[in-house]
Amino acid sequence: MNELKFASPLRSAAILIILVICFVILSWAADVIVPLLFAIIFSSMLFPLCYQLEKWGCHKGVAAFLSVLAAGIVTALFLGVVLMQVMHLVGQTPQFVAKLTTLLDKVETVVAQRIHIGKSTQADHVHMLLNKALDNSSAYFSSTMSFTTNIVSSFLLVLLFSFFLLYLRVFFLEFFYKVFHSSDKLLIDDTMQKIYVVIQNYLLGLLKVIAIIGTLNSVGLWALGIESPLFFGFLGGMLVIIPYIGILIGAALPVIVALVTKDSYWYAGGVLGVFLFVHILEGNVITPYVVGSKVSINPLVAVFSLLLFGKLWGLSGLILALPVTAICKIIFDLLPGFKAVGFLLGKPQKYHFKRYSILHAKLKSRQAAGGPEGTVGSQVAEEEGEVTSAGVEM
Repeated sequence: MNELKFASPLRSAAILIILVICFVILSWAADVIVPLLFAIIFSSMLFPLCYQLEKWGCHKGVAAFLSVLAAGIVTALFLGVVLMQVMHLVGQTPQFVAKLTTLLDKVETVVAQRIHIGKSTQADHVHMLLNKALDNSSAYFSSTMSFTTNIVSSFLLVLLFSFFLLYLRVFFLEFFYKVFHSSDKLLIDDTMQKIYVVIQNYLLGLLKVIAIIGTLNSVGLWALGIESPLFFGFLGGMLVIIPYIGILIGAALPVIVALVTKDSYWYAGGVLGVFLFVHILEGNVITPYVVGSKVSINPLVAVFSLLLFGKLWGLSGLILALPVTAICKIIFDLLPGFKAVGFLLGKPQKYHFKRYSILHAKLKSRQAAGGPEGTVGSQVAEEEGEVTSAGVEM
């Protein structure tokens, strides 16, 4: 009788123990590992600029510093534009307070008429909630300042790591030569190139997602007559890199603008509806298929990796999930004991979607003939012009 054959129990146990240890280390050293991973992605984005500066005659250190400086300036300019828009909204605080007071008065009237709760009782509850909010304001302020400080310090650390990754990239490459001294150097170069390409593809897919979401947001805001639709639309598109919370931050500003500038509160509801619809579309269709296809992982793995890394590193894990999974696929494809995992992370081939799978037919016929079954999948793929172990799209 045929039996399923797995690796030896000791080898399986060793692999599980190694995976558990890796996850413990990744969780324990998140404050260092997460900025380093962001720096790897950031330096890959800056590498074309750094390389071009070196071709123009700049010293490696100068080219790396100018590249990182340019990225920092662009980021500062973007944050400056956002801050100016926020300050403009702060200047409209009196109008917003007046609108909010009118809205509360209408809500109190409706509640008093339908639920028979007096306005005075409602006012007491509102004042109680406001007093609690004021009592906790210092805690909110300190937590906000701490969060902002952590972001700034982490971004500076990412810039520092990016500089050294660009400046010492040849040194690190030789380090990998020495670590894997028994491997072919061309294989190491090809692996590093694949990792670079997959990061570039991820960034390209992310830019496409931002463009699609920004366009959809802008069209929806323009249809509602909200001022500055392009700014608010593409701001919401850029904040999509922060899953779940990014949509709330992106929608907050145009909702405030709608409340201040429009006579009806339905416009604010319309803004929320637009951002909610785009958010659902982005989470279930756009990001898994656009970004997932660019990094050559299937949509199910893309969603699973988002949940897994989100559990591991929070918001940072949600941002890093897809590129880290794509890099893991490249590494698994090269390790003999993990090629099946690399295959699972990759995209299905065309013959996997056929109604009557030739793969299963050949398996049945090979079983009836008593021949080996291990090469059936590759034979089917070759016959249909596919490669089942396809890695990164070059």
